[in-house]
Amino acid sequence: MRIISDFHDYYDVGMQTGIDPQLPYRRCRQEEPLPSRINTKYSPFSVGSVHRGLCIGFAGQLYPCIRMSVNGRVSFCFDVNHIDDSVLIELAMQGWNREIVRREGLQAAVKRERRRIAEFFGHMGYTIGWYLPLFELFKTAIFVHQSGDKSVVLNERLNQYSFQKVLPPMEAFQELATYVGARLTQPVRQDPPLSDEVKAEIHGFDKYSFRKGKTKS
Repeated sequence: MRIISDFHDYYDVGMQTGIDPQLPYRRCRQEEPLPSRINTKYSPFSVGSVHRGLCIGFAGQLYPCIRMSVNGRVSFCFDVNHIDDSVLIELAMQGWNREIVRREGLQAAVKRERRRIAEFFGHMGYTIGWYLPLFELFKTAIFVHQSGDKSVVLNERLNQYSFQKVLPPMEAFQELATYVGARLTQPVRQDPPLSDEVKAEIHGFDKYSFRKGKTKS
């Protein structure tokens, strides 16, 4: 696969193993209005305005994600089990959560925070299927939608979302190449059709194959 783009993403290293010019993918970032069916049904997720839910579409698959802001540092999580307790403690100690810590104790506040994040992933498990038609609708292999936004970003740069946590570079490149080849791209050059005579010669038959040679009397 050959990626034609004006920016670099983490999985572009896959092109170092070889480029197929007959399998191009034009990765041009653009924003499109989100279909109203998704925009009206998808509930934004937020806890004290520090978390936002995202849906990342990549090569025909959907990946729920949460954008977390901890003391001014932004990080992205794809699984609640991968969040360290130290991060949850920081979340529990900032903003309005301090009152919960004072009233219920730190460990109770941490458990509440983890439960809220788990509820987000559970909610996305029911609603994420609504995003599948976007691949076909926009003829794209990559898109990102952030909760509350009225537009979806096509061909977004994924390294800024730490997407390599989900798919390593070479695996991501292979999945993208497979999807683009199967769903989005036709070969840019096709061989001309072969005549019946040429097909016969390829299989070992020619004008002498069924003739009997002259024999001496």
